[in-house]
Amino acid sequence: MLRDLRLQALRDAPSAFASSFDRERSDPDDRWRDRIAGGAWWVAEVTGDPVGLAAGLPSFDGIPHRRDLISMWVHPAYRGRGVAGRLVRAVLDWAAADGACEVGLWVADGNAAAASVYRRAGFVPTGRRQPLPSNPSVGEEEWVHPLEPCPTPRVAL
Repeated sequence: MLRDLRLQALRDAPSAFASSFDRERSDPDDRWRDRIAGGAWWVAEVTGDPVGLAAGLPSFDGIPHRRDLISMWVHPAYRGRGVAGRLVRAVLDWAAADGACEVGLWVADGNAAAASVYRRAGFVPTGRRQPLPSNPSVGEEEWVHPLEPCPTPRVAL
């Protein structure tokens, strides 16, 4: 189910993700198992139908007390109904329980709907930018959500 939902997300919003449908559709089953085992995944369901997903992973940048929110997506028919907010909350709660001080994510330029969801959840842009890995002609910006209480002091980088 997770594979199908992820591929649906990549088809629906190709400019929102660091990966692409073409890159992931042919991934072998063991790659999908490794991807799933590498973090915590949530699937939002409405009357038993999967309508969204999100994942929390250790920091891609190797920051010990940061977790990253990735693969966030909600089916277009269920956007604006609070599904995204609940998925974000699940990742934030997981990160706090895992001892994180903050959760980071990247928002692609032009993805105003995602930025709005993240802003309402308490994320703030850091000003750090990079090209979107799946389409370097598009930029993306890092956002961070501090978690309290932080079990260890934050270190400025």
